[in-house]
Amino acid sequence: MKNKFITGLLLLSFPLIANAQQPISLDEAINKAVKSYPNLTAMRLNEEKNKIMQKSVSVLGDIELSGGGEEIGHGNDAVYTLARVRQNFDFFSAATRRNVFRQQTRLAQAETKVAERDLARQVSTDYIIDYATRLRCQSLQTLDSLYADFEQVAKRRYELQAISLLEYQAAANRRRQVSLSLEETRNDLEVAHRNLSRWLSADTIYMASQPDLSLTSTAIATDPSLHPKAQLAQERTMLAEADIKAAKRRLSPNLFVEGGVQKIGPRSGYYAWQVGISLPLSFGANRSVVKASKTELARIAAENEATMRSLSTERQTLLAAYGKYSKSVAYYQQTALPLAREQRRTATLSYREGSIGYLDLIQALTDAMNTEQSYIDAFAKLLDTKYKLLYY
Repeated sequence: MKNKFITGLLLLSFPLIANAQQPISLDEAINKAVKSYPNLTAMRLNEEKNKIMQKSVSVLGDIELSGGGEEIGHGNDAVYTLARVRQNFDFFSAATRRNVFRQQTRLAQAETKVAERDLARQVSTDYIIDYATRLRCQSLQTLDSLYADFEQVAKRRYELQAISLLEYQAAANRRRQVSLSLEETRNDLEVAHRNLSRWLSADTIYMASQPDLSLTSTAIATDPSLHPKAQLAQERTMLAEADIKAAKRRLSPNLFVEGGVQKIGPRSGYYAWQVGISLPLSFGANRSVVKASKTELARIAAENEATMRSLSTERQTLLAAYGKYSKSVAYYQQTALPLAREQRRTATLSYREGSIGYLDLIQALTDAMNTEQSYIDAFAKLLDTKYKLLYY
């Protein structure tokens, strides 16, 4: 109920901004970005291309069509090949080449999963910044209202000659400073809306409606071995192994079958056929390709180990940060914020009654404001850490 009230207050407070924006939840924003962001669309098309390329591999190799003549001259009956067809077969390496395309498809799919996770993290970061900026606007608007009241009270007292010109000028100056800060934060909010919207649409401006505030749901982060980057590392390894097999198969012989229709002098109805194998002569070059492929596999294994170490370290760091910010937010919510708001209320009433001076009021309002801003910072960091745990 409280969150709905705050959201409604914000929408009324910033009509020039909010009326132009479309509210969206974080889950909706992430789903929308993952579904339609152009870079991901391009990556999915790359997956489709690799799937199609699997069908381009066949055991049937090149087919040759030719004709010609032999033993022509000296008035003898020459042998003419009216039509010759030669079909090459690739029985030994077609399967390995098809497997390479299959692994390239799986690798492209793994790369897309990593990109989706990165995009979700970027969207959540901008979403949290948008929401935190709205909270800062709310806090500054409350402070601006208090300083407006402070200025009015000081003006009346100055007109009654109950206070000095210095006190009235201090009240007016503080009001202008807070109003300027509020205007700057509203501009920051407009920028935050646009930064969020860049992931979602080219022509619609979105605003954060409400992030998931259930802060206990992120205690468990994805195990590093199940991380999309770990899956991507496995697919790279399997592709390197497929490349090695394909390189070795290139050392295998190829078969061919040949047939033709011949004519000897004026007499036709003769036939010819031939079956044979073709052997690669560049064994040294092909062995170098195999050796290079094995070296590439070793390099990928080293990179994979570095990736797993980085993921494990990042997970532990995020869990530690989440615990730290959880304690900070709990402290502000349970102790610091209620105390600061009570001090602000008491100081405002005391100044109205004349029991404290303007310097004490300014100090109390400043302290309360600093406490609220520190709470918003800690709360934003907690939310940011939560979603980094989900999408690290």
